[in-house]
Amino acid sequence: MAFQGRRHIGRLALLGAFLGLVGDAAAQETFPSRPLQIVMPLPPGSGTDLMARVFATELGTILGQRAVVNNRTGASLTIGMQAVVNAPPDGYMIAFSPVTPIVIQPHRVRNLGYSKESVIPVCQTFDNIFHIAVPQSSPFRDLRSVIEFARANPGKLRYGHTGPASGPHLLAAQVWRNAGVEVVDIPYRGEADFATNLVSGTLDMGIATTFLIQTQGLRSLGAASSERLPTMPDVPTLTELGLGPVASVTYGGLFLRTGTPEPVVARVEEACREVVASHAYGEVAEKQAVRATYLGRTAFAARMEADDKVVGELIRTLGLTE
Repeated sequence: MAFQGRRHIGRLALLGAFLGLVGDAAAQETFPSRPLQIVMPLPPGSGTDLMARVFATELGTILGQRAVVNNRTGASLTIGMQAVVNAPPDGYMIAFSPVTPIVIQPHRVRNLGYSKESVIPVCQTFDNIFHIAVPQSSPFRDLRSVIEFARANPGKLRYGHTGPASGPHLLAAQVWRNAGVEVVDIPYRGEADFATNLVSGTLDMGIATTFLIQTQGLRSLGAASSERLPTMPDVPTLTELGLGPVASVTYGGLFLRTGTPEPVVARVEEACREVVASHAYGEVAEKQAVRATYLGRTAFAARMEADDKVVGELIRTLGLTE
């Protein structure tokens, strides 16, 4: 009787495995069979939102189903990610988001409601390059002179950024720590909020996007990029200046809830690659001065994991936990 019981259990296990394979195959054949929802954690009209809308249009064309952008803003981008985590794991709700809710917020917020294990980083879709920027009226012509002045005058220089523990704030904190200088940070609610003060010279510096620099006539002293930008070939990278590398968590991509069937994840990943390579998506990225850079699942997850370790230690050191 015991042997027969074991045989019965074995048959159930095989049946379960078979049904799982059938379910995955069915998911691959039928997905998507209805419209997709693209969750955007930033407000309508923002640069990332504009990119998400073009992405959604191209994705819908490739997958043969309409993809609709749904802005779910608030709580430092975590509301949108929470919506994806709470959705059924079927691939029909996808976050188009900066990595902030996954790489930064779990280190800051207690009882967040999800963790980095709650989502699958499917693909990278953009890389937003930030700079240490000064107004044209600034006496500083390079970052070395900034460091020398800050070393001789601790706490006298002030720079603006987009809020405590934001990607730009953490980027700057690493730079000043690597240089061994004290610079006062002034948090704002967004880049547009500090732009006026930076252009006027009220702020000494700002951690600014390529877009802000190009549209406001600012001067970049150094770019948080792995290589010099083709559009700004005279601007050195922070690594070239001996102040890097830094974890610049100002990139993003697509995220699905953990538990989504593998064939569905693979289908979205492949469609993502096609969209990022498309003319329409590349064009809107160029207009926002953002790089349309694709990374597949493995490379995207590896980049996030490497940055997660640096960011976690930095947030604890700076006392930025809530």
